[in-house]
Amino acid sequence: MRGWRGAALAVPLLLLAACQSTPDSRLYTLAMVPPSGAVQATRTTPQMLALGSLDLPMLIDRPQIVRRIDGNRVEALEFDRWAEPLADGLRSTLAADLAARLPGMTVLPVAGSALAEGTAVLAVTVLRFDADRAGRVVLDAQWSLSTGSDMAGGGAAGRRIGPSRETVEIPGVNAEPDSLVRAMSQAVAAFTDRIAAGVRR
Repeated sequence: MRGWRGAALAVPLLLLAACQSTPDSRLYTLAMVPPSGAVQATRTTPQMLALGSLDLPMLIDRPQIVRRIDGNRVEALEFDRWAEPLADGLRSTLAADLAARLPGMTVLPVAGSALAEGTAVLAVTVLRFDADRAGRVVLDAQWSLSTGSDMAGGGAAGRRIGPSRETVEIPGVNAEPDSLVRAMSQAVAAFTDRIAAGVRR
């Protein structure tokens, strides 16, 4: 009886030890990356820009950071997670990057139901946004910009830029999650550089 009683008492202790040994989740967010050089506003840019639709593939639309193993396999890093839905983090980072690259323009992270006349609306479809085991990040996305009036403010006809597809590759320092997230932020910034250039044209 004494042996059974000791075993019964040991089971909860073993379960508690197992729970305590489980690592805590590490949370990450994308960050705005300032432009590499001086940026000047141009007359042809609209006064306001709003982010409209932002579509992500289901492969990465999950709490875990996804890392590509090879051409057919990926892994979800169970204990390395996004602090917010990736779509929300990407939206706010795109807005901050655009605001830094288009001075004098008001950038809205979400296009509401009632937009001011002449507001340009940006739509983004992400086709791929992940890293491999070497730490290399690939962002493959399509974007388009449209407005209800001429972007220069001189006409009533709508204007549309795109769709344009951009592929950005950022070489990785290593495959650690914090390095991957920094490289992903740099990829978003490089992608935004190309959008800003398109807006100015």
